[in-house]
Amino acid sequence: SLVITLSTSAITSSKMKDFFRIRTITAFIRLSSDDFNEDTEESSLSGISTLKQKIQRCSVFLSSLQETFVESGYTVQTLRISTNAFGEYLLDDDGGISAMENRLSQLDLALEECGIGFCSLGPAKTVDEIRNCCSRIISSSPRLACSANVNANDIDASKAAAECVLSISAATVPEFLRGGMGNFRFCSATCCPGNIPFYPVSYSSQEDDSFALGLENGALAHVLLSQCGSISNISKIFSDGMTSALQPLQKICEDEEQKSSSFKFLGIDTSLNPSLDEGGSVAAAIESLEEVCGDFGGTGTLAAAAAITTALQSLPSIKTTGYCGLMLPVCEDQRLAALTNMRVTNFLSISSVCGVGIDTVPIAASTNNQNLQALMLDVAALATRWNKPLSCRVFPVGNAGEMTQFDSP
Repeated sequence: SLVITLSTSAITSSKMKDFFRIRTITAFIRLSSDDFNEDTEESSLSGISTLKQKIQRCSVFLSSLQETFVESGYTVQTLRISTNAFGEYLLDDDGGISAMENRLSQLDLALEECGIGFCSLGPAKTVDEIRNCCSRIISSSPRLACSANVNANDIDASKAAAECVLSISAATVPEFLRGGMGNFRFCSATCCPGNIPFYPVSYSSQEDDSFALGLENGALAHVLLSQCGSISNISKIFSDGMTSALQPLQKICEDEEQKSSSFKFLGIDTSLNPSLDEGGSVAAAIESLEEVCGDFGGTGTLAAAAAITTALQSLPSIKTTGYCGLMLPVCEDQRLAALTNMRVTNFLSISSVCGVGIDTVPIAASTNNQNLQALMLDVAALATRWNKPLSCRVFPVGNAGEMTQFDSP
């Protein structure tokens, strides 16, 4: 557990690493249906399938980079692999699902044998893929994540995605799905590009192997925003502090890219992402700004979120990828979880000027498909109107007004 004493005094570059963790090093690869064929000449010569060769190559690279970061004093929480959209390799040539179960088993075994605990299979791109595949992927292994692409005004896709969420939340078998845990690994997504390192929207849009970083940096946000005091200082003090914190990470990644020559460095997702540690709340960090009146969500919150997002997306000399916005996952931010004034509509409003959408928001288990579909359509409309990546990840558990508890990595 990261225990931090927050200070508003300036912190040196060498001390920056004490205020954040590397949440994920995510490798991006492309799979094809041929990778699952164990009868190819290449597989015969090596004794292992092309699929496992690709997973193994990623695992070796990720472990090496993790070791370099740890030696430099950083904490790395997870190593992840994201693939191209699963419809390109899990399904039969005619789009059928007869081969999917076997290929999912092969993939899960390869991940297990190579020590990879997280793998995102990308988005379902059609209504049939949402209905026939997403729940099966989530129930096949606790390692696997996926998303459903929902465009603005797409009634059929939003309905199918809502049905999928409710189906996952009701599942009790396998055991790792109990309590709605499967919905940590599924969401609807709109306007989300490839190469976002965070789950469950992550997928590869590169032809070549590549990698990116995602952070857990709520404590750093608290320090820097406390130093700012006012929104007017975010463009200078906050921006300079974030740049100083990220430059050493970028240098390590660029050196590793040169050393490996096989994995391209795509950048850092600079998003503010909370931790559950004391002092790790992004919402509490924003409340430290004098223009934010009262609790997070009150007047001034929107202005603060917009200023922070602008800074995160324009850090000088930092190579970026992904959301580069403000993450407000209710189940992962203690201050957000404690607020009783926040409603889904509040999060939608804030999403209009930052990322990520509706994230880890508990809703009543009695929520019907129509209401959930309507929420996904609202998110899709907002994302499309402003051309920004947004997702909708909700947990239908318990009754309205009850305390909700989760235990997830």
